[in-house]
Amino acid sequence: MRYTILIYLLLSFLGLSAQEKVTLYKGKKARITPIVETRDTIGFDPFEVAERVELIFYTSNRMSWKNSAGKNLEELLSDGRLNVPTDSIAGRVELDPTQRADWQYTLYQSQLCEEMIVAGCYEPRHLLVFYGHDNKPFGFIEICVSCAGAWVNEGLRTFVVCPERMAVLGSMVNQIAGKNSISATATRTKSDKQKRKFR
Repeated sequence: MRYTILIYLLLSFLGLSAQEKVTLYKGKKARITPIVETRDTIGFDPFEVAERVELIFYTSNRMSWKNSAGKNLEELLSDGRLNVPTDSIAGRVELDPTQRADWQYTLYQSQLCEEMIVAGCYEPRHLLVFYGHDNKPFGFIEICVSCAGAWVNEGLRTFVVCPERMAVLGSMVNQIAGKNSISATATRTKSDKQKRKFR
C-alpha cells in the first residue's frame, strides 16, 4: 500500500512537470508566456497629455557634465525651463506621430521584460522631453540604453526597465539618429565600446 501511494505521487509529480512548456531562449529556459509586468497606476502617461515630444541626444554621458545639472536630475527641468547646456546637445528631434506612438507603446504598453535586472551603472545619453500647450516642458524621461536604466520625472508614469526594453529603445534611438544625421558618438552603447576594444 505504501509503495502504491509513493508510485502514484511520483507519477503525479512527473506528469505536472511535463505539462510546463519551456523553450530555449539565449541558452536558458524561458516560459512561453512572458512575465506579467506590473503597471504604474499612480503617475500619468505624458504622451497622452503632451502637445509635442522631443528626443534630445547628449554629446556625452550626462554624468560627465561640468555644471550642476550633470549630477542633479531635479535641475534638468525647473520653472518650465529645460536646463541642458547647449554645448551638451548633439541633436534634437521632435517625434512624428508614428515615432511618438512607437515610444508610448514600448514604454507603457508592451510586455517585453523577461527578467528584471538592476543596472550597476548609469550613463544617460538621451532625454525625452514633453511639452504642453504653452510650449513649455512639463516632464522628461532620461534613458541610459547602455546600462538599461532610466529616470522618470516626478508625476509621470513609470515603466519596468529591463535589457529587452532598452534594446528596443536603443534601436529606435539609432534609427532616429541615422535619419537625422546625428553623430554616432551620441548613440554609442557599452556593447559598442566593448566590440571596438576587442577588434
